Amino acid sequence: MKIEFVQHDFENEIDHVIYSLAVNDCYYDSEQIVFKNCLSEPILQEMMELKLLTRHKKQDFLGIFLICHQESRNQLISDHLYFSFDFAYKENNLIIYNDKEESQELYSDQEYSDLDCFFKRKELIFKYLNHECGEKYWFNLNLFEKTCWLHIAFLLTRLENDESEKVKEIILDGFYIQSRLDLYCYIGEEVCGVLGYMGANFSAMRDCLDGSFRPIQYPLRIVWKNFDYSKEKFDQNDDIQYVIDLLSQYADLQVC
Repeated sequence: MKIEFVQHDFENEIDHVIYSLAVNDCYYDSEQIVFKNCLSEPILQEMMELKLLTRHKKQDFLGIFLICHQESRNQLISDHLYFSFDFAYKENNLIIYNDKEESQELYSDQEYSDLDCFFKRKELIFKYLNHECGEKYWFNLNLFEKTCWLHIAFLLTRLENDESEKVKEIILDGFYIQSRLDLYCYIGEEVCGVLGYMGANFSAMRDCLDGSFRPIQYPLRIVWKNFDYSKEKFDQNDDIQYVIDLLSQYADLQVC
């Protein structure tokens, strides 16, 4: 992982990196994240010369990114979180304060900006890159982990080949669909493979099913086997009839 201190160029809508710092060991709570033993004397001197340590209180034209790059032989996956320019240091530790209100303004998906979610994504990406996540790996994850799984799936859409062959039909087994999250994970996997993305909420799934930017032939034929099992197991807070209505409208749905 690394920390990037950036200066915002609002006119050109880009960020200029002022300083980059490798970090590893950390702990956090709802108000701050502490990176342990990352500030040596030479690093502190460099930051002092850049006047980063003399203006460490929150300023709108400056910001901080926590970035995690993970790679295998054939793939690089990057994830990041943004923090306002509000930090301190104590001995060799860097302390970045977590402004929840600003985070809510920046991220429409509040779970995505949550530190627990960021580090769970980091863990799942590591497993994926090390070939520990096969088909239906998501099924045994808890609801929080499935949410993180779908976040990663969305990240991976940026790495897809636009020339992917369009999928005409998928077959879903209702034994693996016990909630909306299961449905999102399953459809994404059947269309695009492990960690494939076909939406992470009803609105996004509807947009994905129109065939304009996902590798499907519209209307996608969906065969939902063992539907009665899904209907029995679906979360109480999920309206399975709404799911059926949506899929019937935007796909060629067959339940059996």
